[in-house]
Amino acid sequence: MKRLFTAGLAAVLLVGLAAPLRAEPRFAPIPQAVVADPARDQAHPADMAAFTVPTGGVRVNAMMYLASGDQPHPTMLMLHGFPGNETNIDLMQAVRRAGWNVMRINYRGSWGSPGKFSFAGSRADGEAALAFLRDPANIAKYRIDPTRIVVAGHSMGGFMAADAVAADPKAAGAILIDAWDIGKQKADLVDPAKRKAALEDLRSNTPPLAGTSAELLAKEIETTSAKLDLEALSARIADRPVLMIGAEHAGAPTTRKLAAAARQAQAKALTETYMDTDHSFSDSRIALEAEVIRWLGQFDPASAKAGTPGIPLKAAYDEANPFARIIRGEIPVPKVYEDDQVLAFMDHAPAEPGHVLVISKTSKARNLLEISPQDLSRLMAVAARVGQAQVDGLGVEGFTIVQNNGVGQSVPHLHIHVIPRVAGKPLMFVENAKGDPKDIEAVAARIRAAMKP
Repeated sequence: MKRLFTAGLAAVLLVGLAAPLRAEPRFAPIPQAVVADPARDQAHPADMAAFTVPTGGVRVNAMMYLASGDQPHPTMLMLHGFPGNETNIDLMQAVRRAGWNVMRINYRGSWGSPGKFSFAGSRADGEAALAFLRDPANIAKYRIDPTRIVVAGHSMGGFMAADAVAADPKAAGAILIDAWDIGKQKADLVDPAKRKAALEDLRSNTPPLAGTSAELLAKEIETTSAKLDLEALSARIADRPVLMIGAEHAGAPTTRKLAAAARQAQAKALTETYMDTDHSFSDSRIALEAEVIRWLGQFDPASAKAGTPGIPLKAAYDEANPFARIIRGEIPVPKVYEDDQVLAFMDHAPAEPGHVLVISKTSKARNLLEISPQDLSRLMAVAARVGQAQVDGLGVEGFTIVQNNGVGQSVPHLHIHVIPRVAGKPLMFVENAKGDPKDIEAVAARIRAAMKP
C-alpha cells in the first residue's frame, strides 16, 4: 500500500525540514474499531434506524447506523456505487464502532427506492441526504454533530460524494474510494470501436435500477459530461480535507488524475492511498477500513485509537510504573493469588471475563530478555495454576497465555496474561474497554475459590 499526503504550503515547508514529504510509518497501526467491538453502552446502545429522505418528489430509502452514547456524534454519509452491488456494510459498521454515525441511502430508482434512476437524480439525492443530516430536527433525533459531517462514496458514489461536498461549503471533508469519473466515459461512448463494449458495461449494471437503460444513461453521459466531470469537482473540494483511495487493479489511474487536479487547485489537506486490489477491495477490506478510520481521526482523535503501540525494549526500570506501585500497595487490585515472590491479579480491561495478570514481586525485569530463568519459572508455575482455576471456577474450555515484549506491551514490568477461552470464540488482541469493578471482583472470587495449592 502506498500513501501520499499533501498539505498547505506552510506545513509542507515545516515538514520538509524534519522528514521527507509524503513519508509515513512503515507499519501504520490498525485502529481498534476495525477489529474489536466496543463495550455496550447500557443507557444509549448502538442502534439502527430506517427512514426515507425526500428528494425530487419521492422519498428514497435510507438507513442510519447510530453510534452508542448520548453525545452528538461525528457523522459520515456513505454513497454507494453503480449500481451498488458492493454495499460496504463492513466499512460502515467499522466507522460506527469508531464512534461515528453512518447514514446510507439508495438513490431514486435503485434497490427499491421509488422513482427513475439517473446520474442527475443521484446527484440530487446525495445532496438531499446531506441536507437531511443538517436539519435541526434530525440533528437532535440522531445525535449528529453538524460541524463534523463527512461524505464518503465508492465508485460512482465517489463522484456523488464530491458533488455533495462541493454543494455544501460546511461539509467537513470527502472520501473518494476508487471513484468513477463518469464524464470521462463519454470518450468511449463516442468512439465507434469502443461504444458497444461501453454500452454493454452499462447494461450489465442496470438490473437493480428502475426507469432507465444503458442507452438512456449513455445519452445522459454524452449530453451532460461537463456536469459529470470528477476532476473539476476534485478541484472544487480541494479547500477541505479529502481522502482518495485507488485500487491498483481498477481505478488507480483515475484516482491519480483526480489527486493531480486537487493539487493543481492548491489542495490544503489531500491524502492519497493506493492498494494492490480490485475495484471492490475484495482482498483489502481491513486495509480499507483502517485507512478510512485513521483519516477520520483528524476530526475525532478517539475514533482512530489503535491500542498500545509498545514501549522500548531497553531502558532503565521505572519505579513509578503501575505494576511497581501495585506491588508497593499504592494501587489496590483484585488479587487471585499472592506469595512472597509472585502476584496474580485481575486485568482492569479484560479481553475476556476472568483475564488475569501474573507478575514478579522481586524481579525488576521489564521484559522476557531481562528476567532470570528462576524468576520466569516461578511466574509460569503460577500462570498454570491460574489457568486451571479459570477452567475449574469459570467453566471455560481452556485458557491462553500471552506475554508481550516491546510491541504490544503497555507496562514496562514483565507480566503474563492468562486469558480464559470459550471454544469457538475468537480472541482479539487489542486494548479493551475497562470492565465494571463489581463484575471483575465477582469473577476474581470464583477464580480464588478454585485456586489449588
